[in-house]
Amino acid sequence: MKKYLLLFLGVLLSHFTHSQTSNPLLTPEEAVRLALESNYDIRLSRADAEIAKLNNIKANAGMLPVVNLVANDNFTLSTFQQKLANGTEFEEFGATFNTANAGVQLSWTLFDGRRMFIAKKRLEELQTLGQLNLQNAVQTTTAVVLSAYYDIVRSRLQERAIAEVIALNEERLRIAEARLAAGFAAQTDALQARIDLNQRRADLLNQQTSTATAKRSLNRLIVRAPDTAFNVDENLVNIYSPNRNTLLDKILSNNPILLSLQQSADVAALSVTESQTLNKPRITGIGQLNALRADNGSGFQLNNTQAGLTVGVGLVLPLYTGGNLRRQVEVAQVQAQQATLRVEAQRLNVEAELDNQLAFYNTQQQVLVLEEENVKNARENLNVSTERFRLGQTNALEVQTAQNSLEQALARRNLVQYNLKSGEIQLRLLAGEL
Repeated sequence: MKKYLLLFLGVLLSHFTHSQTSNPLLTPEEAVRLALESNYDIRLSRADAEIAKLNNIKANAGMLPVVNLVANDNFTLSTFQQKLANGTEFEEFGATFNTANAGVQLSWTLFDGRRMFIAKKRLEELQTLGQLNLQNAVQTTTAVVLSAYYDIVRSRLQERAIAEVIALNEERLRIAEARLAAGFAAQTDALQARIDLNQRRADLLNQQTSTATAKRSLNRLIVRAPDTAFNVDENLVNIYSPNRNTLLDKILSNNPILLSLQQSADVAALSVTESQTLNKPRITGIGQLNALRADNGSGFQLNNTQAGLTVGVGLVLPLYTGGNLRRQVEVAQVQAQQATLRVEAQRLNVEAELDNQLAFYNTQQQVLVLEEENVKNARENLNVSTERFRLGQTNALEVQTAQNSLEQALARRNLVQYNLKSGEIQLRLLAGEL
């Protein structure tokens, strides 16, 4: 049996070593780097942050003057009749009239109840919110990529477990056929061993398909061609040791969703203040440099040319708007209250999620100890059963049961190891550590 195990381990190691060297190795860090460079969700969030940055200028808040060049030229062909007080009369059919004017106009809001300054502050907060949303997208995408990566690792480890069981089934079939040839066993033992072997080979094909599907999913996340070949670091060892108090402090200060909601609440509060200035007087300074030329085809005045500078001040004071301004303020206040409630609700959510994830993680650590022991005991039990079967001291059913126990123990252990990695990722995501 020891000779067989050494042979099996050698073949298995040779197979996986060849598999690892035939395709490039993709590490978790490299997968995250590729995702941060090319993932569409991050690129969209980065574009949103850039838009918020571009909008954060004084002109968008109404703090700078607006200067326009205005030019007009009007041509008229008409019948003209005019009688002056001194008795002079003008009558012309098809008279032409042309008026051309050009000017540079300046309009500058001088006072609006500080609304422009509040608007500028709101734009700054929106820019910060854009960066926080980008950070949230980065953290979330990182978590998704790492989960997809370790799902591939779990699937590959399951392939190894099935391959190990296949090798054990092959040995069981060899023993059953040898005992059948020697006349020490019934044909049913060999037939059942072959049935079980074919089933395990089918399981391996299905697991390999699952691995290929998981790889395509990861390639999509890191924006590569779905059929891009790669290998993963097949290691699910976990040494993460979470501390609730430390994680809770980090969550309250770094959790990207919580920070985004808090920033949204700040923006909503500024919107209330901004709305409250709508009933304040608005004073606008006006300046205009004009040039005008009028040519008349008939009449007392044949042409007129003017040029000059005009300055003035305009005042707008809302007196009655049918309650519309009050409505805008009240709506902004309700929206600010909603934003505050979202922050409070999210704080409760993340704290509850923290406790749930910690309970899950701690439970999986305990389960892993049990499953490691189960794998060890199942292997030892299978060794004993196989030797007893080889010596004719038991039947094939005992070996089959032992093989099934080992297969199930390996699958459970792999799943628990993946659950620990997944729990670590979720805890780090909550704390904003990814």
